[in-house]
Amino acid sequence: MEPHPLYQKILREHHLFQPLTETQLAKLLEESQLVNLEKDQYVFHQGEPCVNFGFVISGSIKIYRLTPDGQEKVFEVVGDRKTFAEAMMFMDHQQYVATSQAVTPTQMLLIPNTSYKALIKENSELSTALLAALSIRLHQRLNEIEILSLKNATHRVIRYILSQALRSCSSCQTPSFELPIAKRLIAGQLSIQPETFSRIIHHLSHEGIIRVEGRLICILDRDRLEKYE
Repeated sequence: MEPHPLYQKILREHHLFQPLTETQLAKLLEESQLVNLEKDQYVFHQGEPCVNFGFVISGSIKIYRLTPDGQEKVFEVVGDRKTFAEAMMFMDHQQYVATSQAVTPTQMLLIPNTSYKALIKENSELSTALLAALSIRLHQRLNEIEILSLKNATHRVIRYILSQALRSCSSCQTPSFELPIAKRLIAGQLSIQPETFSRIIHHLSHEGIIRVEGRLICILDRDRLEKYE
């Protein structure tokens, strides 16, 4: 694609591309593909050859796998100015290990793995940036595993609320955050049914522990929430 200044600026704000020179960034954009997706359109399917990773300009992409009984297990929903599938370029088997699909109308870049890996050889700072990105992803996955290890659905929802609120504002007296994705997708990440998620949220609100205003959730009593049984 043509290395438009707008896309150069957007990519430059992401740590995976900050170390690139202007020439390298322009070359990477020339070899990338600008894609506009409608809601529910696929980027790639599990098992397909892994040749690109994605950068979301606007919109959101869900990454998921199907369980043996046909249920979706959502691993992540990737929003504006985020990358996905970049770790797969270094895997031995060159196939996508999950499926990616647009949750909303989405504009994104498909960046060739071969192009980015060639730039790593030219620019050692890219290696550090990539390691930092993968370390963040690993920390997120460990946190999700910790949440999923809780057998009680209520405890999973509570841990999710606490992690989101503290990430938004750890020092606020009344931590609050907006649900980043649809409730059904959050429920999928927590391996519970959407109606279960809604019921638990409603119950915590009725108990005066949280306040819900549309997509906004405010923690009114953090101590009770942390100790809730």
